[in-house]
Amino acid sequence: MADKIPCNINVGLKEFNLMVGREEEEYVRKAAKLINERMDYVREKVGLSESYELLAFVALDYAIDNLKFDNKHSDLQKTVMTKISEMDLLVDSILK
Repeated sequence: MADKIPCNINVGLKEFNLMVGREEEEYVRKAAKLINERMDYVREKVGLSESYELLAFVALDYAIDNLKFDNKHSDLQKTVMTKISEMDLLVDSILK
């Protein structure tokens, strides 16, 4: 089992005391920083001020970004697989 270390972060107005794997600590800290930065941006640009509204908006924004990324990744994976199949057919035709 991986060693867990304490990782204290703030997200919005809430402090979280987590135990995370050493390899995850950097990601957890960067994620908290990104969330806080996006909350500040939304607070300034959209005009939301309630913490739960900001967090909901940021969660929605990140979920949309994740869905877009997954879609692009899926499209890229299909393209790569198609090209590999085409190359495989070409190699087969040359070897025969």
